[in-house]
Amino acid sequence: MHRSRLIELLAKKKAGGISLKEQFELSKWLQENEDDRNLASQVDELFGMEYGPRRTDDDRRNSDKSWDRIMRSVHSEGGEAPDQPKQPRIFTWRRIIPLSVASVVLLCVAGTGTWYWMSARKEAQAQQNIVGTEKGSRSKLTLPDGSRVWLNGDSRITYGASFGKNDRELTLIGEAYFDVAKDPGRPMIIKTATVTIKVLGTAFNVRAYPDENTTATTLVQGKVQVSVNHKKELSYLLSPDEKLIVKNDTGLPEEIKEIHAESGKIPEEITKIRIVKTDSIPPEAQWTRNKLVFANQPLHEVADILSRWYGVNVVVHGDEDMKARQYTGIFENQSLQSVMESLQVAGGFSYKMKNDTIFIAP
Repeated sequence: MHRSRLIELLAKKKAGGISLKEQFELSKWLQENEDDRNLASQVDELFGMEYGPRRTDDDRRNSDKSWDRIMRSVHSEGGEAPDQPKQPRIFTWRRIIPLSVASVVLLCVAGTGTWYWMSARKEAQAQQNIVGTEKGSRSKLTLPDGSRVWLNGDSRITYGASFGKNDRELTLIGEAYFDVAKDPGRPMIIKTATVTIKVLGTAFNVRAYPDENTTATTLVQGKVQVSVNHKKELSYLLSPDEKLIVKNDTGLPEEIKEIHAESGKIPEEITKIRIVKTDSIPPEAQWTRNKLVFANQPLHEVADILSRWYGVNVVVHGDEDMKARQYTGIFENQSLQSVMESLQVAGGFSYKMKNDTIFIAP
């Protein structure tokens, strides 16, 4: 990916105008490129300082340093970095550009130009509502139509100003549990990168992280219709206690699937299973009660869940057999170290913690 394309995607994300396809492209690239992950962190750092509720002298000095780092990163492809823009000019932009569009300044610096500045401004005027959580946090909210949503760590929903009035459409990146208010005349439509879910009034869980292999929909009560994007003939009606698992490549546009075709990896698997629950809600939704649950899940999935639950990095060193070893357990209000000790006893691996990173080894 060219650096200007990366900056464009980061700016779209900050402006709230990134599409699901672009979010997938950005997440996949950042997952595979550490240097660009650092650039993304610098962008977050800069705009956290520029637009936070309070701005101290230290914030301004740190903001200047962040801007310098971003400038060096942006122009690393072209050689010598330009002079730092004068701060009064940046301050003037900040005063006259709406918050959701301010990140487009990065694109102008990168040379993408005025065209995207204007298009991003139009996107901001669409008045998109964005609600998200960071890793290590969970949140609950009530939508304008009365539906309740629980967001797991590192998740985001986006819906327009007309939600609950003209329509009930939203997009989801990450994991959420929905308790949908009944409205027969306006079904709720939930869009993810892989599937689209249509519901009237029901309760269900959706896990749709772009960096994971599958998207899973688990129904608790009522009925939902799940359609595979770009393959509308693949549509499934779920009954209570049923779970539909779709390989993420199945629902992606052809141009993205062609990338995977070159390596011979185009899984076309769709699995519908009946779940066994010992409580009023299935294991997949126990996180809404602050319970960390592993249900016969391989170690590499356990690592992803721990990362988002506790807000840490989890690195697994070992062969494929070790990464595929499955774990089952329920943990409620337990520390990370306590959970790791229990998993270590059950799984026979060793681990060590260094700052905010956990290293798992044979």
